[in-house]
Order: sequence, then structure tokens, then C-alpha cells
Amino acid sequence: MVLLHGVTGSGKTEVYIHLIKKMLEEGKQVLYLLPEIALTTQIITRLTRVFGESVGVYHSKFSDAQRTEVYNRMLGGDYGGSSSCYKLILGVRSSVFLPFTNLGLVIVDEEHENTYKQYDPAPRYHARDTAMVLAASFGAKVLLGTATPSVETYYNAKSGKYGLVELLTRHSEVELPKAELANILRARKMKQMSAMFSPQLLGAIEHAIEKKEQVILFQNRRGFSPYVECMECAHIPKCQNCDVSLTYHKVGNQLVCHYCGFTTKVPERCPACHSTDIKTRGFGTEKIEEELQLLYPELRISRMDLDTTRSRNSYEQIISDFEEHKVDVLVGTQMVTKGLDFDKVSVVGVLDADSMLNFPDFRAHERSFQLMAQVSGRAGRKEKQGLVVIQTTQPEHPVLDLIVNNDFKGFLKVRRSSGSSITIHLFLG
Repeated sequence: MVLLHGVTGSGKTEVYIHLIKKMLEEGKQVLYLLPEIALTTQIITRLTRVFGESVGVYHSKFSDAQRTEVYNRMLGGDYGGSSSCYKLILGVRSSVFLPFTNLGLVIVDEEHENTYKQYDPAPRYHARDTAMVLAASFGAKVLLGTATPSVETYYNAKSGKYGLVELLTRHSEVELPKAELANILRARKMKQMSAMFSPQLLGAIEHAIEKKEQVILFQNRRGFSPYVECMECAHIPKCQNCDVSLTYHKVGNQLVCHYCGFTTKVPERCPACHSTDIKTRGFGTEKIEEELQLLYPELRISRMDLDTTRSRNSYEQIISDFEEHKVDVLVGTQMVTKGLDFDKVSVVGVLDADSMLNFPDFRAHERSFQLMAQVSGRAGRKEKQGLVVIQTTQPEHPVLDLIVNNDFKGFLKVRRSSGSSITIHLFLG
């Protein structure tokens, strides 16, 4: 079992391809796990180009018939006129339950991702850990790859439980992106903000567009606004099933629960005090897209989140349009943060770092570091150094300082002398 810790753009996928070739030549099967369906589009193209029809794809967007076909071909059965057995399976977490017969290698890409964990419905499991058990039953090798390992995985590697290989420079010596912090608290006081955009971020966007380059804007919240609030009595509409605040979606003028799917129309009057003064609070990807289009009507803007990718082909279409430069700016949730490789992206904007850093979760700082480091890695992957603009009201926050300096090892050792700890402190010697 080996951890491949390589910075974004260091060529981890190329390493995977060489290892897969070796295993297939030995007549063994390979499982290549990915955390998101969105990542499969680009990876499928690369792997199919190298391995042809021996590549099978398996994820939840497939119909029952398509998943049955993959299952039967794993068993070597004749299905749909093809009797060839898949040797390489590219899939998300449910792929660990496919009927492998001669598994030789398991690759867990972006091993730190929390989307590998199945919460609901049952069975509840962590695909990374399940894959290790699966590999052990076949005597197969396991490779965990990521630019930002989870704390527990890195500890296991440093303590000798796993092997550790590090790629600390980008392929062809391309520089890692330069990161800048934009103090939006100061910008608000000086009335320099345009909607939710700081002057630094807008300047970077304009400069990129002038040079015919592309931009990715990241906000880890979909919808138009996180919630609506009555200005008279501060009442906030909540889900009747989950008792969490409802997210406002401008498309359809609906309030939606992102847990159970409950929807309702936006009330014209506050149900508590009957006031008509009801306003949106905060912003999500839908609002970012709208506000940016108002500021720059000539820009071609696309959005990638759960709302725009419900159909099977929507991922492929959005990513294909962006690759072909039919889109100037891609606005998205964490779908855009990892694994994607675009040649022309020179600027990445993180719209609201504070919401991630202050999320009520003991892993908030770890996940914030991972998300921001990953999305930063989408910039400047081929020729020139990219630029990352992180908007925050806490520019002095130690986690942000570590992101700016791309200091992953420093992040693992940081702790506060008083108050809540930033992350788990590891004594690595």
C-alpha cells in the first residue's frame, strides 16, 4: 500500500497509466476509483485512448441496464454482442462491489475526498477503506493518490504503515500558481466591492479575458442564496422534515431543502409577522453567475453544480464546452476543484473562504485547506504561472497563510496555543 503525494499538475495520472499497463500485461484487473462523476469525463477520454475497449465505466448516472451490462462483462459473459471482459474499471465508490475475479491493482485518486464516504442510504461505508479490504482479499496492490492527503493517511505513511512517494514539483517545471488574499472586509468599508466581487478578483478576470484565457470561480454552495429572511422579525423559513434553513433557487422561485429535497414557493408574506419585507441572504453559484453576467454582459459564463448536472450528459457537455473555449468563466461548487485539467485556465477565484473555515465541523480547517489547494491547482497547469485570488474577511488566518505558501507539511504541524485547534497535530519527528 503506497501513498503518492504529488502537487497538482505533477503527473500523477501518467504514473497511474504506467502502472495500469503493467498490470494489464500481467493479465490482472485494475480498479480506478474517483470521488466524483464529473471527473470521469476527462479521465475516460485519456484511458480509452490508451487502453481501448478494455475500459469499463460504472457510476450512479447509468441506468440499471447499463450497470447490468458492466456487471455481466466483469463476469466475462456475452452481453450486447460483446463477450470481452473488462480489465480496467473506472468508477465511483459503488464500484468496489463489482465482481472482480483477478484484481491486481486498486488506484484511489483524490483519496482525501469525503465523497468516498456513503452516508445514506445503507450500506454505509468508506470506499477508500473498503477498497483496501477488497485488495487484501486478492493480494492486490493499493495506490492512494492526492495533492492534499487526509491527515490519517499521511500519518500512516509517515509512521511506516504505508509506503510514501512524493512529487513536489509540477511536470515540465511549471510553477505552482501564485495565491493572493483579497480583504473583502476592508473593500466593503471603502465601498470598493461590486456585488460579491473584490477589485482584485475583477481585475484578474479582466486581465485573463483580455489575453483570451479562462477563469474558474469557486463557491462551495449551490443555489441563489443560502436562505431568505424577514427584515421585520428575522424569521427564516425551514424545512418541515429536516428543520434546516431552506435554500433559495431563483430558477422556479423556490425554496429547496438540500437534504431531503422538500420544495416550496417563496412566501409573499412572512408566516410569522406577515411582513412583505423578505430578502435573500448570502450567495451561491446561481447568484454569482447572474451578478457576473450583469457586470460583463459579453462574457460566456457556465455553471457546474448539482442543479445543472442532473442529466447523464450534462457533465460531459459543460466540460467539453469549457475545453473547447466556448466558455470564458466556469462557476462551480467543489465539482470544479479537483482532477480537471484545462490548458487555458489562468485565474481561479475563491469567492468565500470564510464559510468553509468557519463551518461547524471538526475537520473544517482540513477540508478548507484541501478544497482551496485543489481548486488553486486548476490554474496555470501548462505554460505560465496561474493566479489564485482568495476572498476573505480574515486575511491573517493561519490556514490561509499556509495555502498561500502551499505548505502542506506546515499545515499538519500547526496548532494554536489557546482556543480551538486548527487541525489534528501530528508528531512526525
